[in-house]
Amino acid sequence: MENFNGLSMLPEDCTVKILAFTSPLDVCRISLVSKSLHSAAESDSIWEKSLPSDYQSIIAASPRPIPDFPSKKDLFVYLCHNPLFIDAGRKSFSLEKWTGKKCYFLGARDLQITWSDTPQYWKWTSLPESRFPEVTELIHVWWLDIRGIIRAGMLSPRTSYTAYLVYKLEDEYGFIYRPSEVSVGISGVEVDTRLAFLVPEGRPQQHDRFEEAETGESDDDYEVFTPPSDVDMEDASSVMQSDIQRPKLRDDGWFQIELGEFFTENEDDCIEMSMKEVKDCVSHKEGLIVEGIEIRPRIG
Repeated sequence: MENFNGLSMLPEDCTVKILAFTSPLDVCRISLVSKSLHSAAESDSIWEKSLPSDYQSIIAASPRPIPDFPSKKDLFVYLCHNPLFIDAGRKSFSLEKWTGKKCYFLGARDLQITWSDTPQYWKWTSLPESRFPEVTELIHVWWLDIRGIIRAGMLSPRTSYTAYLVYKLEDEYGFIYRPSEVSVGISGVEVDTRLAFLVPEGRPQQHDRFEEAETGESDDDYEVFTPPSDVDMEDASSVMQSDIQRPKLRDDGWFQIELGEFFTENEDDCIEMSMKEVKDCVSHKEGLIVEGIEIRPRIG
């Protein structure tokens, strides 16, 4: 059904200028419902404006060359579905398909993880299901502190973003006793923290492999959850009933937990994203595999 009769009566160059003020989603919709506007909606002038102003330098910084595309629309679609490695493979860049806003994924090597270079605490390894050449696996720590920093100027201006820690759990232990603190804010400025459990609700507590190694005993894969003796059960109950985040399973098989939201107002701001458990640690932790922190525009 044609709902754009007035627009289709304009010269194509005028139509192109009008469509350039809309979003990629709107342009695609118009192209589908109006045959007479299809040519204008395919114009490079429109899709050039949907690309970030610095897209050429970002592409040039990627170690992997990209194909030559016949149109800017084809390039836009490619960048939405094929993240580019940048910064020596420590980050990836892509575009959000509905808005054309920048997305970044900070790999584990780009994060500040306490003791991550100490082999008895963390192990660097590769996983075929990860986009990055390396991820890091938690071997054994009590004090957990993971941080990522990105300059607001790298992101799309005046845009609301959400940051997520992306990870897997494998024979995990010690994450069900107390929630971790998560936060996002401008570096050097005090921010509010929220609480989050990294373990999905209802997932049983894994057996402590370190205790098993020391005693030489082998029990079932899972043990009944018994809080440590110094955990106040009344306090634990109130914590469990409060508004605490739980992770979501992504389509790629990794978990994500929301760290927080921020708005890119000043390009010189350094945005710090954090997940930590450093207060009143009641158990050591193991079995967390960190892929990185993903930063995506907030939709809706």
